[in-house]
Amino acid sequence: MKNSTHQHLSSKNREPLPRGLIEYLLAAPIHGRLLECIQAERVAFSQQFGQLTTTSEILVWLIHFWQWKTEEKKLIPQIRQVVASLHPVLLEVNGFGFMPTHSIYIKIVNQSNIAEIVKAFRPIQAQLKSSWAKPHLITEPYFLFASRLKPWQYEQSFPVYQQQSLTGRCMVNQLSLWSKTSTQNSFTPIASFPMLGNNVVKQPTLFG
Repeated sequence: MKNSTHQHLSSKNREPLPRGLIEYLLAAPIHGRLLECIQAERVAFSQQFGQLTTTSEILVWLIHFWQWKTEEKKLIPQIRQVVASLHPVLLEVNGFGFMPTHSIYIKIVNQSNIAEIVKAFRPIQAQLKSSWAKPHLITEPYFLFASRLKPWQYEQSFPVYQQQSLTGRCMVNQLSLWSKTSTQNSFTPIASFPMLGNNVVKQPTLFG
């Protein structure tokens, strides 16, 4: 059983955010046939075990961080440059896992390939850090299928989804940046970055 990275990080949301501080998420969006399969499975879950009270976008979380709004214009070009250096990666999933927060996630078979995307951001890690929080680079990526289920939903669905099969694949060919302020309940997409496979990445400077 996996610890809930998403839920643990989101625990900061219970603290008031300082004025001007934004919560950010860099993620790999799911698309195509795999997205359709996951959406259909969520519908099937709701029909069998009741409506999901909390749903999230179908994304692979890669980096979760907090930064000041004033840094956003400088930060986006730096992220774009790193993503442009990356080649598209095949994402493969197989089956479900469970978290003690009454959540179900979808297992990524080739986690190491997706983790390499995350590691590419280590050179700009300092730019993602704010005085309020360090960035979290998620090197064991996964994505949530159903989060914060009611106790009875979790108990009844657990034995079913232990045996449930869900397999699929899609190409990760772009990343997206999402943001959330203290007054918002969910993340909003603010930028997308194509993975172009460029070889040269200019290292950011403190004054650039």
